Amino acid sequence: MVRLRSPRDVLAGVLFILFAGVLAYNAGKLDLGTAGRMGPGYFPMMLAGLLGLLGLIVLAGGLRYDGPPLQKAEWRGLALVTASIVVFSVALEPLGFLAAVFLSGLLSVLASRPVRPVGAALLIAGLMIFCAVVFVKLLGMPVRLWP
Repeated sequence: MVRLRSPRDVLAGVLFILFAGVLAYNAGKLDLGTAGRMGPGYFPMMLAGLLGLLGLIVLAGGLRYDGPPLQKAEWRGLALVTASIVVFSVALEPLGFLAAVFLSGLLSVLASRPVRPVGAALLIAGLMIFCAVVFVKLLGMPVRLWP
């Protein structure tokens, strides 16, 4: 019988392996090419292999070495960070880039405890400036800053 000596590491290893499988499945739909002439699926497939290998190493460690037990999941934070990604994608076109970054940043900040209003405002303002400079000005992303 297999004993889970570190349930947290076992769960992390299994999740890494599952994500690697999804990545490999989707990368397999693209042309892989060869090492000398890489196709668009080559690099994602290499990342999937490395992630799967890392998952196996973490899983094996969780079965071999003692570790901390699983802790209660922080569902509020997970839900808010996930919602921030969805809100960004939905708000980008109608509201513009800066409003989408603002809303996404606000939801992400609310995921932390305790929320410090001044620090949160400075973080979001800095994030908006950083994203506008890097993505729109320097990289030339074709997005509107304002609605």
